[in-house]
Amino acid sequence: MSENTAPKRFSLWMMASRAYSFPASIIPVLFGSVLAVLLNPGLEFNFINFILCLIGCILVQVGTNIINDIYDYEKGIDKEDKELGIPHGGSMVISMGLVSMKQMKTAAVVSLLIASLIGVYLYTVAGAWIIYLTLFGLLSAIFYTAKPLALKYKALGDIQVIISFGLGMTLGAYIVQTGKFSYEPLLFSIPIGLLIDAILHSNNIRDINFDGKFGVKTLPILVGEKASIKLFYGMILGAYLILIVFVVMNLLPWFSLLALITLPLALKIVKMSDGFPPDGMERFEYGTKHIMMTAQLNMMFGLTLVIGLLISYFFFV
Repeated sequence: MSENTAPKRFSLWMMASRAYSFPASIIPVLFGSVLAVLLNPGLEFNFINFILCLIGCILVQVGTNIINDIYDYEKGIDKEDKELGIPHGGSMVISMGLVSMKQMKTAAVVSLLIASLIGVYLYTVAGAWIIYLTLFGLLSAIFYTAKPLALKYKALGDIQVIISFGLGMTLGAYIVQTGKFSYEPLLFSIPIGLLIDAILHSNNIRDINFDGKFGVKTLPILVGEKASIKLFYGMILGAYLILIVFVVMNLLPWFSLLALITLPLALKIVKMSDGFPPDGMERFEYGTKHIMMTAQLNMMFGLTLVIGLLISYFFFV
């Protein structure tokens, strides 16, 4: 492969894996790792295990995204159909002929296999809970869209995303450092889980007009667009409200409120959710921007929250 084609191929696989959404796995790992240090004074942080955990979780997300593309394409959801008003969907690499189905399947297997091997290693240093979480993560990645469960197509994708990404990855990162289970990271991960699910919910609102044409049931299809937008409000604003409650109850340090500096962006995204065009390419492009901004909010909220926790730990503990 020449030097000129290498960057293009790398960019292509970043596109296929939907790299813009990686904060959905990065932020929970950062958050869970920092919580481990904050809640366990004197804990010796293991950077190697942290990096391995981070890589493993990202690879699980890559596998999830690629398998989702494969099954959506096979159902016809991601194939451009101008008569039905369906644009190229998902990562678009299959529908636009940029990557073959065989290559996508190979990429999914490789990413989940490496994630599995990382999980096995972390089990040897952190205990059995890592194996349980690894198995759960792998099964979730596969059966999010694969038969017989196909959770995404049965309006169960939101629950799966909150549990797998928000709660599961935060807890996993915590256990990797501490070697023990705790309910605290599960509780504190709720705001993170809500914002991660908001990314999926934004995507499903955008696609509400044609998902149903293929027998796909998403939460917006079940409750309607107006109610879905109200649910989106609740996910975004609920994350901030729950964080404030945690701080007021002295469950998290006051510097956690540094995440509130992202509130203007959150309010902008909430306001945007009232302006989805009715259909066509205009709706797709507007919705894609909304999804990207929601992913950006998740990253910024998570990073400022983590920074606030680190400030509290290093200067006020």
